[in-house]
Amino acid sequence: MVKTLLSVFMTLALLVAAGIGEHFFVVSRFEKFGAAVGALYDKTLEERAARADAGAVKTLWESEKKSLHILIPHADIAYIDYWLGEATGCIVTGNFEEALSKLEVLSVICQQLPQLYTVSFENIF
Repeated sequence: MVKTLLSVFMTLALLVAAGIGEHFFVVSRFEKFGAAVGALYDKTLEERAARADAGAVKTLWESEKKSLHILIPHADIAYIDYWLGEATGCIVTGNFEEALSKLEVLSVICQQLPQLYTVSFENIF
């Protein structure tokens, strides 16, 4: 009986620790990507953004999404891919005003998406 209870509590502790670790991992990845989007937004606001700047953010996202694929659904990753592609296209064509709106959406996604996967009362029940 004692071994069973100990096993249950140890399993519960491991699950909680894994959930907390996952939360910090996802948040740190999105903070890093959000900072890159913010820097691109600032350059776009000054109309100094170029294809290379957008490409650098895209390359960062490609490396980050490889590790995020196991934790967040493909639909959310595809959503970010879509908005990043749209923003990149607008920057390449010189349509900075439209690129700003798309980068703003990306910035909001970077703030809100990690909160969907945190260990919280709302997400559990």
